[in-house]
Amino acid sequence: MPPSVEWVPQRVARAWRPALPGAWRRTSLATRATAVAVLALAMGLGWLALRDSSLFAVENVVIDGLPASAQPIVVEQLQTAAREQTTTDFSVGALRRALAQYTLVAGLRAETHFPHGLTIVVTARQAIARLDVNGVLLAVDAHGRVITGLADTAHLPTVDAARMPVGGVTADPFALVALRVLGDAPQSLRDRVVAITPAEGLTVYLHAGPRLIFGNADLPHAKWDSAAAVLATHSARGAAYVNVTVPSRPSAQVGDPATSGLATGQSGAASAASSLSNASLQQ
Repeated sequence: MPPSVEWVPQRVARAWRPALPGAWRRTSLATRATAVAVLALAMGLGWLALRDSSLFAVENVVIDGLPASAQPIVVEQLQTAAREQTTTDFSVGALRRALAQYTLVAGLRAETHFPHGLTIVVTARQAIARLDVNGVLLAVDAHGRVITGLADTAHLPTVDAARMPVGGVTADPFALVALRVLGDAPQSLRDRVVAITPAEGLTVYLHAGPRLIFGNADLPHAKWDSAAAVLATHSARGAAYVNVTVPSRPSAQVGDPATSGLATGQSGAASAASSLSNASLQQ
C-alpha cells in the first residue's frame, strides 16, 4: 500500500530537523528560555564593559567652528572632556558641562570616528563690540549678551555704557541703541568702527577716518548709506566729521573750510552737501 499523502511531509520534516544535543532536547521550554535570557544578559554586560574600555578611547580630537580669539582654556577643556570618553559611549552633554561657564559657545555637536577619532563642531556667538563700563571692558553680541571665553577683544569697537550687565545681558539704554546701529552698518564700515559714544547724541568713531555724527538711532541704514556716500567722495578726504543726522542732507567739515568742498549733484542719501565752516553744525 503506497504511503499516504500526509505521511511524506512529516517524514521529510523529521529528516530536515536540526540535530540538537540530547540534554538540550530533554530540557523544558521554560528552562531553554531562561538559558537564552542569561546568555543575552551576559553578552549585554560584556558589551557595556567593553565599550567603556581603553580599546575605544577618544584620542584624535578635531575642533571646528571655534574662533581663533577663543581662550586656550576653552580648547583644553573641550579636549579633556572628550578624551575622558570612548567613541562607543560618547556624551555631548559632558562637553556642554565642561564649557558651561563660557557663553562664547552657543551649541555643540560631535561626530565619532571608530575606533579613536572625534570631530567637535562648535556654534559660537559672534562678539560685535565690547562695553566700556567705567573702564571695565566686556565683550557682547548684537543683543547685548556678555560673551565670556574670548582672549582677544582689542579688535572690537568700544561702546560706552553707564551700568554693568545684569544676568549676563546689558540693559543700558545707550549701549542697546549703539549695538543696534552698529549691527546695521555695512561690513566695510563696521570693520573700521573704533568706538561709539553718546557725544553729540550718538557719534561713531572710525579708524583712520572722521567721526560720524548720527545724533540718534533713527534711520540707521539710511545714515550709514549717507555716510558711505560722503566718504567715497574725493573732497571728503581729511574731514574732521561727517554729519548724517538728516541722512538726505549729509555734511562734513574739513581742515580748510575756505578752499574745500564736497561733491554735489546726487540726490537723496547719496548726495553730499557743500562743506561747512568751523562753526557748529545745526542739528
